[in-house]
Amino acid sequence: MNDYKLICIDVDGTLYDDHKVIPPDNVTALQEASAKGIRVAITTGRMFNYGYLYGGLLGFETLTIASNGAYVRVGDEVLHHHGLTHAQVLEVKAKIDESGLFAHYNACNTLLCSGPLGDGNGYLAANDKLPASRKIDIVVTEDLEPELEKRSGEILKAIVFSQGDLEALGKLREAFRDHPDLDVVASSRYNIEIIPKGVSKARGIEALIRHLGISPEEVIAIGDEENDLPMIRFAGMGVAMGNATAAVKAAADYITDTNNNAGVAQAVRKLCLE
Repeated sequence: MNDYKLICIDVDGTLYDDHKVIPPDNVTALQEASAKGIRVAITTGRMFNYGYLYGGLLGFETLTIASNGAYVRVGDEVLHHHGLTHAQVLEVKAKIDESGLFAHYNACNTLLCSGPLGDGNGYLAANDKLPASRKIDIVVTEDLEPELEKRSGEILKAIVFSQGDLEALGKLREAFRDHPDLDVVASSRYNIEIIPKGVSKARGIEALIRHLGISPEEVIAIGDEENDLPMIRFAGMGVAMGNATAAVKAAADYITDTNNNAGVAQAVRKLCLE
């Protein structure tokens, strides 16, 4: 058993099951790892306070790497913030509008969109559980451009939803394929996330471990989707969930059970507690 000092865990499809509940076995195993002095970082494509919420359900102090690694904060210290320029946001919005698809534009703790929230209802559910000081600011407006301009430099990504039109989603992704300054990743087959080039969960982990004074070899990263690939490759021990994509499994050092069978707990026990 190696001397790991940090476990970085994706949320959707990894930490919690398909009903968005953290299996009790995951909680127990991570509490045991924490008691041994191993830090845990919720490492998610979602916003910072969403990570704070789900980290809090584990019953001990966790860290958060948010927005696919674009935003990392410890206490009041922002370790990493890599957003889209306002010109990039407008370019992205123009292509999304042309596609006819629905999108959210996310800052570190703000969601902006036009029309019904749709797949963003997870944030509404999160706000029901978060304290007033931690609630996610949700702005729904028919006129997005003034709201985006007010947050110039703060927008970290756009997430676009297929809403049943996977062909349109694929065409939009293709439109950004060779972009010099933007990347596209997916956290499921039903969405794409448009982010600044160079942003990844690996870069977020890099900022955090620099702060903690540890090396990549002392990190375990656990995930299931395309946006987890960089951290799976970066960490000393990359763990793929049993429900992970084929690409994630191919990149991983170890494959655990599925999110519905507490695969996180099984990996933590194997790698940190045995």
